[in-house]
Amino acid sequence: MKDKEKTEKHATPEYVTLRPPADVEDTPSGVEIAFEMPGVKTSDIQIEAGNGMLKIEGKSTLQRRGLPVVFKRSFYISDAVDIGKISACAKDGVLTLSLPKAEHAIPRKITVS
Repeated sequence: MKDKEKTEKHATPEYVTLRPPADVEDTPSGVEIAFEMPGVKTSDIQIEAGNGMLKIEGKSTLQRRGLPVVFKRSFYISDAVDIGKISACAKDGVLTLSLPKAEHAIPRKITVS
């Protein structure tokens, strides 16, 4: 009996995944994150927040090595972020996310009487 040779099929990637650069700014009311995502339309952006994670994905009109480019990035987020109030805006190839602090995470001034 002959040994059968197993041939592995190498999956050809359907797209090139890139990690977009991110600028993070801590503000008194929350955190602002700006991602450079050139060639990405608003309708091609997916954002998911939950279980301590923030995930973004954007399909670009750009190509690299003849394949479409997809930008992907993930962050851990604390429970100090009110995920129900996260907002996003995309303009000129930059996606900006606003992550407001949860009510319990906002410092309060206490008046002494």
